[in-house]
Amino acid sequence: MKDDRPPLRMTVADGKLSPADAFSAERLDSYRNGTTMFVQPVTDPQSKKRRKFWAILGLVLANCETRWRTTKDAANDIKRFYGLVDEGGTIGGVRILYPRSLNDLSEPEFEEFYEDAMLYLQRATGVDPETLSKEAPDTGADEPPASDSPPEAGVGSGGETSLNATSSAAAAATPDREECIAKFLQFATDETTAAAWKLENLWPTVKAAWVQQLAGDIPFVDACCRTAKQVIRGEIKPDAAARYLHALAAKPKEKSNADQQRGSKPNSR
Repeated sequence: MKDDRPPLRMTVADGKLSPADAFSAERLDSYRNGTTMFVQPVTDPQSKKRRKFWAILGLVLANCETRWRTTKDAANDIKRFYGLVDEGGTIGGVRILYPRSLNDLSEPEFEEFYEDAMLYLQRATGVDPETLSKEAPDTGADEPPASDSPPEAGVGSGGETSLNATSSAAAAATPDREECIAKFLQFATDETTAAAWKLENLWPTVKAAWVQQLAGDIPFVDACCRTAKQVIRGEIKPDAAARYLHALAAKPKEKSNADQQRGSKPNSR
């Protein structure tokens, strides 16, 4: 699912992956030995300041008394405070608001959010932002821009590596679909609400909003809604639901019944 938190930055050496910076090393250590991880190589890492933001949140949770359980809880609280939210519908006249993804912000917008977030953390913890920044684990330097020329095939690969990379990129899910998955699963796994309430309000809160946002991709929204219901009922695990929906998101968009009818009817004009 679409996630604000930056991916682990790894370095390839002798056919093995190792953390590229202290921040990634700390995050990797949080996983139990023997954990199987699904890794998708990418060449467009988040900026150092974005990684720094999450490193500072981790430092705050580890050393300060706060009401947050996770860095994601802290980030969402900051987003809500500064109005960085999406409207997901209304229940009984009350608007349902979801924190936006920081990945949706341009670099100038994130720079502004970062400065606001540091002030918020200072008020919440009493610790100066400069101190937080200096004590946070190193997040490494930004990667240089990718070359416009196509990558050369590895020795003895016969160009297979480049072909596979191109195929993977073509099959990548669109950001809108990724955000749709995230919202449905966020709603389905919310531990603060009862299953009965979630089943009753899944349509008017989440689905209604995404039917409007993805009006040309209704079959996919329907699939997300059905899968979310299965998660709420305990029929499937959230991880399995996420894997299924991500695989579905990578496929070409299906035509809805309305699209098919429009395509089959002659233009009356």
